[in-house]
Parts: sequence; structure tokens; C-alpha cells
Amino acid sequence: MVGLVLLAILVGAGVPALVQLRRTLRSAQTFLDSTGKRLDRTLDEVTDAAARINRLGKSLEKDAEGLRVFTDAAAGLGRSLKQAQESIRLVTVVGSAVGPALVAGLRELFSTPEHDRSGSISPVATESEAPAARGAEHEPGTRPRHDA
Repeated sequence: MVGLVLLAILVGAGVPALVQLRRTLRSAQTFLDSTGKRLDRTLDEVTDAAARINRLGKSLEKDAEGLRVFTDAAAGLGRSLKQAQESIRLVTVVGSAVGPALVAGLRELFSTPEHDRSGSISPVATESEAPAARGAEHEPGTRPRHDA
């Protein structure tokens, strides 16, 4: 009889627990069924997005190949400009060194000679000849006059 009472208490306490467990499992199944459908849609969207990203990556790789050609050309142009700059700098340095001598030589070449072609050239005039050669005498402390 004691066994029967214990069995009745066990069944009385176990039946409501089993009913609650069934409700919980049914709710979990409903949740998983609805979530599973949404999860399937989400996974499909993620798969599509990954495929688009892969296509975009391939497209960018092709564009990068074209850009590499462009950047190589730009780098070559930069090297050419640097060489031109160095050449111009060299010409400027040589011109500034040789230019004054060249101008002086051209002035001397095209200047009117102050002597006749049969006489000798006297590079230094004596003091008595100097004022006459310049064409005007001036007093000390005054400026020489140049007639044009």
C-alpha cells in the first residue's frame, strides 16, 4: 500500500511536469521552424552577397591590371621629366659659366675698331692720349661727358 501511495504521488507530480515539458518542446519546435525558414533566407542572401563580392573583386582585379599599365606609364613620364630637368639644369649651369665669355667675345667681334687696319693696336693709351681718345676732357672731381 505504501508503494501504491508513493506511485500515486510520483504520477501526480510527474504528469504536470511532463505536460509543461511538452508545451516547452512544442514552443521550441515552433520557434525553430519559423527561425529555420528565416535562417534559410538569410543564408541564401549571404550566399548571393558573397557571390557579388567575388564578382566585384574579380572586376577590381581586372581594373587594377589596367591601372598598373597607367601607373607604369606615369612613372615613365616622371622619369623622363626628371631627366629633362637634369638636362635643363646642366644647360643652365654651362650657359651661366660660358655665357658671359661668349657675350664678351661677340661684343668684341662686332664692335667698331678704334684703330685703322694698317696700324698697330695699342691696348694702353698714355695719359696725354687718353682724354683725346675719349673725346672729352674733364676736370678732376667731375663726371666725364659722353656725347652720343
